[in-house]
Amino acid sequence: MKKSIFFWLYFVASIILAVYFSTRIITSIMGRGPVSNVKQISILTDSKDTDFESIRLALGINSGANIKSVDLHQINNNISKIPGIKNSAVRRLANGNIVVKVQKHKVAAQWSDGKYYYPLSTDGTKIDTPSTERDENTIVFHGAIPENLTDIVSGVSGISEYIDYMNMVESRRWNIHTKNGIIIYLPEDNPNIAVNKISLLNQTHKILSRNIEIIDMRDNARILVKTRK
Repeated sequence: MKKSIFFWLYFVASIILAVYFSTRIITSIMGRGPVSNVKQISILTDSKDTDFESIRLALGINSGANIKSVDLHQINNNISKIPGIKNSAVRRLANGNIVVKVQKHKVAAQWSDGKYYYPLSTDGTKIDTPSTERDENTIVFHGAIPENLTDIVSGVSGISEYIDYMNMVESRRWNIHTKNGIIIYLPEDNPNIAVNKISLLNQTHKILSRNIEIIDMRDNARILVKTRK
């Protein structure tokens, strides 16, 4: 008898829950009821210095708006136009929440046109947030920028305090321009090995502080030095 009573109680409860959730789903699909409205907007990012206000403006939606009217494709397009944003993804959850995930470019250096300084990402993207001042202890590039800056930025870090800027020559090799006017010609292959040699010579002979015009590292067998007249 008890088993029969429990069976019918569970059966009735199951029917009630099924009707409840079916009603919620149907009203949500039809754009009616509380679940059809935006309850909360969450912004998740991989960086602490994210401009959340710009992202909120790009969303263009407020709490309480109809969740079915949210154009996820348009929102992603808007967010992609924010300087410094690399990727974004927007999800519309069944509970009425909107979740935005944002990935920022990782800044590795700066690019300059001689007047302004722009942040550069590791993949060579120039971020459109220029400044009139150079960031301290940051490598600056002029001219063309390759797709990957990670290796060269890491390679010259040991002499970064002496570097005014770097530029790519014929899309295949680097020149380093020091703050006291020395131009270092790096080889096309294994430029970081040449930089390590310069760093060692500077530690032992202060070569980057001497009256030198050019240090040519393009020949692996020897280093050519041209002094100023």
